[in-house]
Amino acid sequence: MIINIKRTDAEQVLLKAYRERCLKSDDICHKIKDVLSGTHKTYKYILLTGLLAKSTNNNANPIALQAGAPLNGAYDARSLCHNVIVPFERDFLNRALGGSNEPFLNKPARFTHLSDKNAVRKGNDKETLLTLIYIFGKIRNSQEAIEYLSCALEMLHVRITELKNLDDTHIKYSPTLIEIFEFIINFLEMPFEGETCTIVVGTLERLYYKKQNETYSVAVHKVNQSGASSKEIGDIDIYKGNKYLYSIEVKDKTFTEYDVEHAFNKIIIEKGKKGEFIYGPRANYDFKSVESKLKEFEEKGFYTLLHDIFSYTKYCLFKIDIDNKNEFLNALIQVATEINCKEATKKWIQDLLVKLKWK
Repeated sequence: MIINIKRTDAEQVLLKAYRERCLKSDDICHKIKDVLSGTHKTYKYILLTGLLAKSTNNNANPIALQAGAPLNGAYDARSLCHNVIVPFERDFLNRALGGSNEPFLNKPARFTHLSDKNAVRKGNDKETLLTLIYIFGKIRNSQEAIEYLSCALEMLHVRITELKNLDDTHIKYSPTLIEIFEFIINFLEMPFEGETCTIVVGTLERLYYKKQNETYSVAVHKVNQSGASSKEIGDIDIYKGNKYLYSIEVKDKTFTEYDVEHAFNKIIIEKGKKGEFIYGPRANYDFKSVESKLKEFEEKGFYTLLHDIFSYTKYCLFKIDIDNKNEFLNALIQVATEINCKEATKKWIQDLLVKLKWK
């Protein structure tokens, strides 16, 4: 039997749970904290959505992810999350779950229901999946669900302060351009699935165009999701006023001439006349085939740039006039936040600031 969960009822239950204190401190609470303190954002949303579903309707089965799940009590978890959890997180939780607008589009939430048979990566992902199944299997009724929901929300409230510390841009030291370059070299030692490279390029582009007399804007997009929105063209899109100019593709892994072709064709479709391709320290490519592809584009009148991120960084820092010690770091944190980077990436920034004695 499919369960219908009314949006207004769920909103009221969520607010009630938010206002109540956590009165539990048992094994389930500890496991809820493990999930919320973990690195997998999607499972955090699944946890809160399942708790809310059971809290709102006693017949709901929190194991379900889709209304078509072969379970009694199946419900539409994606709609409940998108319509209730996501706006609540934005208004009350300061993105403590991860700041995703459509969390159920990610792979762990695409199954009909939670199961130990679901194809997920071994290790932490598998352990978190099994933990969720355990938590939901132990909750017997709506009363228990709302009590654990209150505990989860209280834990997230504590997380808000922790996350704010990761956005701290205050430094006691005024770095030189050479020291900023050294910071970037250190920062790029960790890839975080391509996030560090994209953050560096987005930061330098933003600082450069900020100094121009004309009104330019630099749109930096979430890593590995370019094209997910109709407004996205490349990893980084440059505009002059409302006019689209060009895009930058950033790769920190092995790429081929077809990756270059795909990136530049997207720019051409949007009437762009030039494109830039920047590769990070973990990237490899076949020089001959990529150069041949670049030549093809240039013979058609499309201007191209291909360079490694270190040469790009050094050139940009040479051209940019950084006015004060916080300007670089402010831009770096802003870009990291805009692309909704991993918490671990922001922690890496703060760790480096301490390591290099900027703080």
